[in-house]
Amino acid sequence: MRFTQVRKMLDQVREFHGQLAEYYNQLSDTAAQERVKLLLDHMSSHEQHLQKSLAAYEEDESRQVMDTYVDCIYCDEILATCEQSPITPQLDVDGVIRVAMDVDNCLLRFYREVAANADSETVREVFRNLIDAEEAELRKLAMNALGAKDM
Repeated sequence: MRFTQVRKMLDQVREFHGQLAEYYNQLSDTAAQERVKLLLDHMSSHEQHLQKSLAAYEEDESRQVMDTYVDCIYCDEILATCEQSPITPQLDVDGVIRVAMDVDNCLLRFYREVAANADSETVREVFRNLIDAEEAELRKLAMNALGAKDM
């Protein structure tokens, strides 16, 4: 995906969040530990929320920004890495949290890569906003994880 429109990048990330929500939901159905099940249910809802937020963001952002092309050499590689972080039903709460945080950090790397390579200040700002939102979500995940561990 060397030169790609912002719209296509956001579509890919939105689709990834949707797939991740479904994956967490399926894992929740097979989880043996109740704490892991509750955490996976929360994470599925979290991913659905992010998916909807990105869809709304795409609708609200100007067509000019969404149609802008960005040179992103490592974007495909980063997204492929994000998709290779499996959570299995055998993981405990700590394992689920570790993998979920790895995925979130991977998405942060993707957003930072796009922001660093965008020629347009407006596009850089879009991805800085996504970085801020993802970092806030990462903090929420950490807090929810602590709550799941205390159960």
